[in-house]
Amino acid sequence: MPLLSDKDAAALGVHTRHEQMENGEYRFRLTAADGTAYSRTVGGERGGWQNSHFHETVRETYIVQSGWMAFAQRIEQKVTLQVYRPSQLLTTEPRVSHNVYLPAGAVIHTVKYGGANQSDWHADAELDRITKAVTEDQMVHAAGEIIHLSLVGLE
Repeated sequence: MPLLSDKDAAALGVHTRHEQMENGEYRFRLTAADGTAYSRTVGGERGGWQNSHFHETVRETYIVQSGWMAFAQRIEQKVTLQVYRPSQLLTTEPRVSHNVYLPAGAVIHTVKYGGANQSDWHADAELDRITKAVTEDQMVHAAGEIIHLSLVGLE
C-alpha cells in the first residue's frame, strides 16, 4: 500500500497544520475541506487556557489522553467548569461557548464534525474574562466537582 505525502492528501482536500499556540501548547492538526478536523494537543511547559469560542454548526468531541483537562462552558448566563481525567470525553453543542485549560504536558484529542464549509469559530471575550481568572490551583482543588462561575466574577 503506497504512502500518501502531504501534497497527495492536500489534493484530496485534507491538510495538515502544526503550530505552537500563544498559550504554549502544541497543536497537530489534520483538517478537511468540509470543516471536519482532528487535532492532538499537548500542553506546553506551563498550563494555560485556550481562547473561548463557540461554533454555529460544528461539534467538538474532546478526549483526555493523559494528564487532565478543565472544560468551561456558558449556557445563557450560567458558566460551569469541570475537570476531566484520562479516558474521559465530552462533546460540545452548537452555539454554546466553551473554553479548555490544559496543564503542562497534558494530551488531548479533539474531533470536529458537523459540516461547516467555512470558518465556524466565533470568539467569546466575556467567557475569556471569566475563565482566564480561574487558576490551576482552583481547578485542582475542585477536581471531581462542577464549579459554577459568575459572569461578574468568581463566586
